Amino acid sequence: MLHLLDETLERFLRASVPLPERDVDVSFEAPDRDWSAGVSRPTVNLFLWDVRRNLAEQDAGVLVDRDEDGRTVRRPPLPRLDCRYLVTAWTTEVRDEHSLLGDVLQTLMLTPVLVAEHLTGAAADLRPLPTLRVGQPEGNDATDFWSALGGRLKPGLDLVVTTTLDVRPTWPAGPDVERYELEVLASDRARAGVEGTGPVHARERVAWGGDARPARAPDRKP
Repeated sequence: MLHLLDETLERFLRASVPLPERDVDVSFEAPDRDWSAGVSRPTVNLFLWDVRRNLAEQDAGVLVDRDEDGRTVRRPPLPRLDCRYLVTAWTTEVRDEHSLLGDVLQTLMLTPVLVAEHLTGAAADLRPLPTLRVGQPEGNDATDFWSALGGRLKPGLDLVVTTTLDVRPTWPAGPDVERYELEVLASDRARAGVEGTGPVHARERVAWGGDARPARAPDRKP
């Protein structure tokens, strides 16, 4: 699933920034010292460094669905995940690097939701669509982050992609309800159609579904 998200982001950035393949590479490797030493062309790096559940956007309840054999099953709503990327630009000139990173930033800020045309593979059918947020990691110092990667400090974007995870645990559901019955106990003599002065109770049974028809069954009680 995560590799599909990588492919979706690359497809989106190449089409929207744009980032032509002949001019700019897109990488998802960790931007450490060894990787950066091998960069020879302008490159946008998207390093996925954190994945966690998004409980704020998690739907509640139980859904009724059909499995591949057409049987009725119940399942929880699909989970939502926050996938956090560090986005950096790499060129030989600082001005070019800032220009490339600025173009990527502008595109991300103008795109709160990834439209379906950018989604790839099985991710194309998942809903809700992925959302994009650009911000600052909470409780994380950039200096410590780059020290952990063994590289030099450089500007980067904190990109959070919230996406739907295609995990469908299911359990069998009972048979479909095809008929409902409601029994009403009434004391209206006129409605019951019973003559006399004593109390009377009428039972009216009404059914819905299939070929059921309403039926009345007066019941005289002393």
